[in-house]
Amino acid sequence: MIKANILKHKPKILSEKQREEYFEDGGLAVNAVLDKKWLTMANSAVSEFIEKSRSIKKSNNIFDVQNDHSFENPKLRRVSSPCDHNDILWKLLTEGPIGDIAEDLLGPTVRFYQSKLNFKNSKGGTEVKWHQDKPYFPHSNDSVITIGIYLEDCDDSQGPLEIIPGSHKKKVFSHYENSKWTGNICDDDLSQIDFSKNKILKGGAGSVTIHNYKTVHGSKPNNSNLPRPLMLYVLSSGDSVPFTPQPLKSKYEQVIVRGEYDNTIHCEPGDYQIPPNWSNGYTSIFAIQQRENTGM
Repeated sequence: MIKANILKHKPKILSEKQREEYFEDGGLAVNAVLDKKWLTMANSAVSEFIEKSRSIKKSNNIFDVQNDHSFENPKLRRVSSPCDHNDILWKLLTEGPIGDIAEDLLGPTVRFYQSKLNFKNSKGGTEVKWHQDKPYFPHSNDSVITIGIYLEDCDDSQGPLEIIPGSHKKKVFSHYENSKWTGNICDDDLSQIDFSKNKILKGGAGSVTIHNYKTVHGSKPNNSNLPRPLMLYVLSSGDSVPFTPQPLKSKYEQVIVRGEYDNTIHCEPGDYQIPPNWSNGYTSIFAIQQRENTGM
């Protein structure tokens, strides 16, 4: 859905200034979105996933774990499609404030694409290299966002999300190098980006981050003594659909979570480089960027 049509609708949570900030910069942070009740329930869901992961010895299609993960000291990097395995996280989108924010930036009809629960464990939790999301899952138009929820306070030392403002209005970089998928912008292309203008999206527990799927973004390792769990929802306008198969399978894929869909899509012109075929296995961006064996 195009910006002019989205802005015709009165926002539910965001101010008009915040909406303009998103469309200008390609991302923003919003403080204190979750109230105490929602935050407590969400953190309870996170604790359940951590407990279940104790029995996992190596990464699988749900749990992605660090190499030093153990029963005594569980170190999750990601839970794939957590909404499939916990109703509270799904209701947070469909009945809670996350769906309202999505409407403010995508228009009255919102389509679900995927969910993931990312962790940065204390004392060195994995970095996420600079990348864009569009190369992972190109859609028919660019009205695609990721909303992240900080479930614990996140400051500079914990590796908060960083974006390059305005990068969503520029080119989409290849995430291949020598014909091999790397999942990040290659070193030769990084020189084209002005990192001095980076915008750090940090906040307290219950705050959210939002970025467009063309926005260049990444995050540093977590070098603090505190964890950094981040619940993520990838959503699109109802008229934006993916070109390629879903790497993170979900029973909710393509569900309309807000509004009504009229069976119409909007296609923006252009050529799109598609990602690899992940049918042989996909765990997480961490595994791909760290050049681990991903089954590709």
